[in-house]
Amino acid sequence: MKHQADPIHIAMRRALLREIEGTCITRAKSEKIPRAHSTIVVHKILMNLKDIVLGINLCGTCEASICVKGPRCVTAHDIILRPYAEIIDNTQYMASMTEPIDLHIRLQLEKNYRYYIKAPNNFQDKSFPLYALFMPHKNMKNTIVSYGNGNEKL
Repeated sequence: MKHQADPIHIAMRRALLREIEGTCITRAKSEKIPRAHSTIVVHKILMNLKDIVLGINLCGTCEASICVKGPRCVTAHDIILRPYAEIIDNTQYMASMTEPIDLHIRLQLEKNYRYYIKAPNNFQDKSFPLYALFMPHKNMKNTIVSYGNGNEKL
């Protein structure tokens, strides 16, 4: 039992990745960015979209969007979703806008399972692929307890 905790942990994580569906944002397209330095805000938002935890009661893909006017702090609450989708933590920070710009980003959400990264496609609409993993769980903790004779230490 002494050195079996890590293999058991890895096996449990792989089993969960194979069986439990997860939802993530797989593609984004920004529209009409007026200034060159405002692309930094868009880049920060795109990088932070990977960490948004979503729930969707639908198979396949659906659309969402972000429409904000700066200056302001952009959070997950600013994502406009369909009624069958939800954000688990609406307070999650994405970026700070310091300029008075209108920002419009269209998003594609997808529900899938497994440890799976979609291959990038060259879309004609110039959208940006996000390499997100379909993982409903990112961290796992476990404890192995021996119910043997009591003299065994792990």
